[in-house]
Amino acid sequence: MPKGREKCLEIVKANLLVLLTLVGAAIGFIIGVIVRNTNPTDSTLMWVGILGEVYLNMLKMMIVPLIVSSVITGTATLDPKANGKISLVCLGYIMSMNFLGCLVGSILCVIVRPGEIAKTEVHAFNSVPLETEDIFADLLRNIFPGNLIAATFRKTMTSYDTEQYRVNETVNGTIVEVIKTVVIGKNLSSANSTNILGILIACAVFGIATASAKEIGQPFFKFFYSATEIILLILGKLVWFTPIGVASLIGKTIGGTKNLEDDFSRLGLYIATQMIGYLLVVIAAVPITYFTLMKMNPFKFLFTLVNAFVIVFATSSTAMAIPESIRQLEGPNKVDRRVTRFSIPLCAAIGRCGSCIYISISCLFVMQITDQDVDVASVILVIILTAFSSLAVPSVAGASLITVIILLTALNIPPEAAALLFSFEWLLDRMRSCTNYSVQSTCVVVTQRLCLSSLMTENKDEEDNPEINENGNGIQLALVVDDEKHLQE
Repeated sequence: MPKGREKCLEIVKANLLVLLTLVGAAIGFIIGVIVRNTNPTDSTLMWVGILGEVYLNMLKMMIVPLIVSSVITGTATLDPKANGKISLVCLGYIMSMNFLGCLVGSILCVIVRPGEIAKTEVHAFNSVPLETEDIFADLLRNIFPGNLIAATFRKTMTSYDTEQYRVNETVNGTIVEVIKTVVIGKNLSSANSTNILGILIACAVFGIATASAKEIGQPFFKFFYSATEIILLILGKLVWFTPIGVASLIGKTIGGTKNLEDDFSRLGLYIATQMIGYLLVVIAAVPITYFTLMKMNPFKFLFTLVNAFVIVFATSSTAMAIPESIRQLEGPNKVDRRVTRFSIPLCAAIGRCGSCIYISISCLFVMQITDQDVDVASVILVIILTAFSSLAVPSVAGASLITVIILLTALNIPPEAAALLFSFEWLLDRMRSCTNYSVQSTCVVVTQRLCLSSLMTENKDEEDNPEINENGNGIQLALVVDDEKHLQE
């Protein structure tokens, strides 16, 4: 067989999953267009997306066990100094990129002004969004969960007792009767969503305590280390179902979309502004940051994560890509597992650069279509509120739109105008999730780069003192040999 042909087959074999996933995405778009033209019923859409639902369930089943086991083993193999440095670097990078997203979104919306040509009639909502203070209170409560078992499937959320009344208001020059909803009381309730941030903090504490316990903590550590490897082995098999799941999910999404052409013509400039913001981050900010710190080709790095990007696009959630992220970052990219298994879940919980772009543009867009003054003070206020609120955006589909409604309420702007944004939530949610993921994945390699000296020093101390195996810290030396090789390479 000619050399060129052999090389071509090797490339195809090495990237077979990526190629199959892209084919699955294309098939999904085609299926979606065909189904959409037949005016499908809810039953039809259900069966189009049923394989995608099964695929999501398989991933969801493994995410919480993987986060628990990987975070405990990751923090247990770090001394407190290195662990603290990794945490600070990771948090600093994420917060900086979130703030950059706020700036990019606000500046673009002020320059393009998409709301000036998208005036629309405002329809009233009958629900009350959470107030800003309540969402931050819920964030603090969820960081320190009272029940770790419940945190795997529930998170704390403030709910309101409300009353409705009718009132006459002037809307677009016409007096109309609208239904107002007023809050008469607050209650602490729970929502069906995994409290990833709370689990992350709790597992980090368990990991640090495991390292401090020395030889007593070895059985505990080895159990979770073994669990991590077994879960990754299972996920390595499940990942081959990605092409089928992607085709099913995209087919259902496209097939269920209505009035696509009309919505594009009305919101085209708003969508274009959002897309420009995402592209500026993905093809400019992220590559420049990666190249500056790593001195390597950023696009080659991002290409190794193509399959994870497709998972994020199909599911609208960066949390769903955690298993694939660990596999690719520790495999082809040779990132230290002590960094990945703490940083990846943390980034998935609070890395919201794309969401910040979406929220800031959406808030200013609504201000423009409702004829509010978009001055310097209001823009700065939107940037500040968005930067802090982004920390409370959960990694679930549609969460950023809820945050927009909350911020509009805090800005004394009728949140009813945000109803217009629901039209293209299915598309923008996927694009901002991919933007979030590009920042999150880059954060992991940047964190390793900036913490490299601490990691190498820790490995060197272990080599110089092999007797620590008998003092309990041997779990670090015995199980990070591969990590040292990765760092040296």
